[in-house]
This record gives sequence, structure tokens and C-alpha cells, in this order.
Amino acid sequence: MILVAGEALIDLIPSEGLDGRRRFLPVPGGSPFNVALALGRLGMHPKFLCGFSQDRFGRILGERLKEAHVDLSDCPELSGLTTIGFAVPDSEGKTEYAFYTEGTAGCDLQSHQLPSVIPPDISAIHFGSFSLAVEPFGSALEMLCMREAACRVISFDPNIRPFLIHDRARYERRLEAFFQVADVVKLSDEDLEWLAPGTTAEVFAADQLAQGISLVIVTAGSGGCHGFCSDGDIRVPAETVQISDTIGAGDTFQAAVLTALSEQGLLEKSGVQRMSVGVLERVLRFASAAAAINCTRPGCDPPRRQEIKAF
Repeated sequence: MILVAGEALIDLIPSEGLDGRRRFLPVPGGSPFNVALALGRLGMHPKFLCGFSQDRFGRILGERLKEAHVDLSDCPELSGLTTIGFAVPDSEGKTEYAFYTEGTAGCDLQSHQLPSVIPPDISAIHFGSFSLAVEPFGSALEMLCMREAACRVISFDPNIRPFLIHDRARYERRLEAFFQVADVVKLSDEDLEWLAPGTTAEVFAADQLAQGISLVIVTAGSGGCHGFCSDGDIRVPAETVQISDTIGAGDTFQAAVLTALSEQGLLEKSGVQRMSVGVLERVLRFASAAAAINCTRPGCDPPRRQEIKAF
């Protein structure tokens, strides 16, 4: 089983009404929320860890995950309002974001509210996104990661949102702590440019593999993805589809990677360490298909297993 830890929020996505005026449609989201949703739709029955507001939006978020058979038993109800984000696609299909986080339930889970014991059937924990940059949730997630890293696969996607980072040096120290214990790292080419300007995916991955990470994946949108493991590396092109928007594509990709690793019997410390390039290619093709299907639909709307098979 996989535990996903990080923010949940309501994304407001532009939609044109019948009168031609632009409106904003409330859609459940947040990168870790999307990963949990996608894992649930792929039949993985994951657990999710985040605070939920008691307001109507909080109930919508919980209902969306429960419909996908995501376990919310570790999610406390908090008094703050639901975290809100604006997700606006630009003319090239990329999405620009703005978030309202301070004091909101999706960013307010504290260290003492973490589960005291993680069940032994949790083989992997996925962390990521802007919850690492906000307090108190960022500190709680770091504590959980450091506590559990020795006995579980740590999956990490920084999914960096620069406009939320008020102290770059402090944030970089937190990212470095996660990189030091992670087993599976996925990041976008934009994340890489922010982290290490001018550094190629090959150089970055070689450095991370040398430090103990077992699998590094760099995604580049329509440019496909590049995966690296101790056995070598492989590029997989993006699938060609009619794009509605790219919201949640990276999260769907991440969930599909974890699903494929689990089904190959590799979602354990020794498993990801013995990854072969041949298996890595199959994992990345499965993940690319899942992300492509998501991109054909507005907002984050991950596919079910049968949709990927048909695709």
C-alpha cells in the first residue's frame, strides 16, 4: 500500500458560461491529492494524509477521494477554511497557478497530528509539492519523512512553486533533506531549472544516483520524459493527443509510476535499487499513457486501468 502526504485544495479553473462570460469552476486538486486520486483510480487503494476543512469544499475533497477508494482515516478535520488555488492555462496549454494558503486546512496539519505509527503494509510514502514550502505542514512532512525513510520507499516530487517560497535558503535545505533519503525522484524540467540553472538532466541524475537515489525521472511535457537508474537511462516520448489542459498530468504520471513499480514487485528498498532499463521503459510508457489521457480532459481527471489498456 502507498501513503500520499501533502496538500489538498480547491482549484478554480476558468470556464466560459452560456452568456460568454468567464467563470471559475471549483475543482478538487493539489498535487498530492491528485496523486492519491490517480492511485485510487488505478486500483491501488492508497492512504492520504492531509488536514481537511469542515466547510463545504472540504467535504467535496473528501468525497472525491472516497469515490476512488482512498483511505482518509489519518486525515483530521481542521477549523480553517479550505485552501484555494487558481489554475489558468496560458495560450500554449501550460498552467499558471496562484494559491491562498495562510491558515487554511490544506496547509495547517502540524507535527503532533501525524499518525504515531505507520502500518507495516505501507511500503512507500509519496511526498511533494508546495506543502513543503508552507508552515506548519512543511515541518510536519519533513518529520514524517525522516522518521520513516529507513524502512519504506520514499517517493518525492518537489513540484516547485517559486511564488510561495519566501526564504529560498531555508526551502533548499528542506528539499536537500528529502533528496538525501529519497528512493524515487520525479521532477519537471522547470523544477530542474529552478534547482540547478543550466544543469542537464543527465548531470543532475548522475549526481543523485551517486548519492543513493535509485530512480530519477525528469519530465518535459510534450518533450517526453527521461528516466535514470543504476542500470542506465532511457528516453520515452510523450504520447500525441488533443490537449484540453495539462492540470494534474505530472501527478497522474507519478501515480502511474508508483503503480507500475508496485505491480513489478519493485516498490521496496531493494526493489527499486535493482531496477533494469527494460523495466524502467515499461514503467515510463505506462505513466506517459496515463498522463496523456489526463491531458485530454479539463482539470485533473486521471484515467482508470481499463482506459489505459484501451489507449
